[in-house]
Amino acid sequence: MSSIAFDQAAGYYDETRRLEPETQSSVIALLAGELRGRGRCLEIGVGTGRMALDLHAAGVPMAGVDLARPMLDQLVRKAGGSAPFPLAVADATVLPWVDGAFGAAMICHVLHLIPTWRAAAEELVRVVRPGGVILNDIGGDSPGVGREVSSHFFAQTRLGARIRPGLNDPAELDQVMAAHGITARTLPPIVRRIAPRVGDIIRRLEDGVMSGCWTLDEGERMDAAAATRAWALERYGSLDSVHPQESSIRWRAYDVPG
Repeated sequence: MSSIAFDQAAGYYDETRRLEPETQSSVIALLAGELRGRGRCLEIGVGTGRMALDLHAAGVPMAGVDLARPMLDQLVRKAGGSAPFPLAVADATVLPWVDGAFGAAMICHVLHLIPTWRAAAEELVRVVRPGGVILNDIGGDSPGVGREVSSHFFAQTRLGARIRPGLNDPAELDQVMAAHGITARTLPPIVRRIAPRVGDIIRRLEDGVMSGCWTLDEGERMDAAAATRAWALERYGSLDSVHPQESSIRWRAYDVPG
């Protein structure tokens, strides 16, 4: 199984993955506090620059790599038409840089998409010089109505459940890092408050916006969505019902020995 590339998502990625402005500002401040003064930071799966462009604007020297050229094209467009920092189209498991090329690296919501995620973790260790830091947020579904609706949707498909081919347990990444003498820290959590609408969640699944849906054809998605709408009407009373919820964004910092 190959790593999941986001070529098809380039046009709508920012609209469907962006954080609320206040939350985004808090995340960037947290990461910038870890990264400033360390030299250039490489972001694996930099995509459209959702994180890297703001970190660059905050004074953190950045570089980025992604499997999907259309995602990088969007980053360049957002930056005004020219690359604001070094970019490369490459696989996270075979990075095109020499050992110790960077003072830091970061990876956000990516390792769960890479079946051979351990190879990607080893590459992160290889390209970050002694005394550097590796930051990781493995992502995951927020608790609440989104998770419940998504679980029901996938249960109606041949998949049976949402498939995450790569890293699912952050403790496994801790073990890989510990084998290199790299210690882990959990950074202060950032609370995210959202109010999703049931019908909107189902519509995104039906339209195949989320990567977990990409192995399903249109007919499969439509059938699963129809079944989920019928269930949701009984469960929530209305597809227009809104459900405020909180979740925590948690980053791990891995300190590379000096």
